Amino acid sequence: MKKTLFITAIALLTLSMVSCHKEEENNNNSTPQDTTQTQKHNVELEYNGSTTEGLINISMDTIYKYNADKYVDTIFMIPVPNDQFATFNAQKMKNVVNTLRPRHEINPNKVFGKGDLQLSSVIPEHPEIVRFFADTLGYNVIFNGTKSR
Repeated sequence: MKKTLFITAIALLTLSMVSCHKEEENNNNSTPQDTTQTQKHNVELEYNGSTTEGLINISMDTIYKYNADKYVDTIFMIPVPNDQFATFNAQKMKNVVNTLRPRHEINPNKVFGKGDLQLSSVIPEHPEIVRFFADTLGYNVIFNGTKSR
């Protein structure tokens, strides 16, 4: 009797372990599919301020849309080409700042610049412009081939 009870207990224990192992396998198989659908990513929006459309091609609505998306980690504004402002004077650059600032202010923790940005050699005389592009937006600002930071 004790021998039969012992064998039955071992059999039940083995079956429960196999059942738990199968359940873990099933859970592990479904997990990768779930995480790939909800994985955070960055959005890169290119602009060319020297075209007739200018910086408007990164519309405020586009920034709002990506800002509201909980799966978007960072929104990058990328100047293509990166030397498009190399001949702009201080006034033209202030206009560019006035266009980009509201886009950044939609979410200062999520909307940034990315990459190198070449500016005219007269711009260092206007540190507020340099600070905006380098410190606020995070561009690698270049003057005549020399990085500002």
